[in-house]
Amino acid sequence: MKRTISRIALVVAAGAMTALLPALPAAAINQTGCGDRTDFVKVWYDGGRTACFANAGVMAPQLPHVMRVTSGNNNVELMLGDKVRTMPKWSSIVDVEGLDATLYILQIR
Repeated sequence: MKRTISRIALVVAAGAMTALLPALPAAAINQTGCGDRTDFVKVWYDGGRTACFANAGVMAPQLPHVMRVTSGNNNVELMLGDKVRTMPKWSSIVDVEGLDATLYILQIR
């Protein structure tokens, strides 16, 4: 009897915790090869290296000396240096001032 009451209490507590926790969105963003595709988020950094990203989500790529970012077919928010920037689809940011900012946070929506 005591064991049954303990199990019921455990199930009720687990159910209550599940109900109280907010549902978090899945972060499916990933780095991918660029190839010839133009629909990915593409970042030119560190003297000519490139990185491409696909799928919705948030990540912290920590890419140094960013020279250019293109959004491809994505709405993007990013923290570039000490500024938060928003980019609509098919837009780009180019560092014409030589700021050598680091890409800290990238969110694809």
